[in-house]
Amino acid sequence: MVQPEGSARTLEVGDIFDFDLPMRWADADPLNHLNNANYFRYMEEGRIRMFVEGRVQQSARFSPVVVHCACDFKKPITYPALIRVSHRVERIGRSSMEHAVDLSIVHPEGLELCAQGKSIMVWMDFELNRGHPWPEDVLQALASCINRR
Repeated sequence: MVQPEGSARTLEVGDIFDFDLPMRWADADPLNHLNNANYFRYMEEGRIRMFVEGRVQQSARFSPVVVHCACDFKKPITYPALIRVSHRVERIGRSSMEHAVDLSIVHPEGLELCAQGKSIMVWMDFELNRGHPWPEDVLQALASCINRR
């Protein structure tokens, strides 16, 4: 989508935010596998980093909340590992946003997909206790930190 000259790019379906983080030894179970609960923590870290790197201003009244999170485990991740967490925008609704999430081990020769997840966030108005439309400036801020491929 071409943006009019002088306007900021907004977040679009297909945009990807990803980052790499090392698996911590404390995140492993007795078999040296990444504990299943930590897959969700790594997905959470990706969501939070998107908002932090985009410098999204949050307030006591407006903020995103997660309303759904799921994960399919494909292969175990064992310590030590460098993990790429990738959030791909699947749908942007009035107040909700859906991401497909991949967790992969980073190897010198490429990525090894180990888990695939899904998360749905809603931009909330806590004063009214209901979803609120995504502000344009938030969508622009999130677009500023996506990975250009």
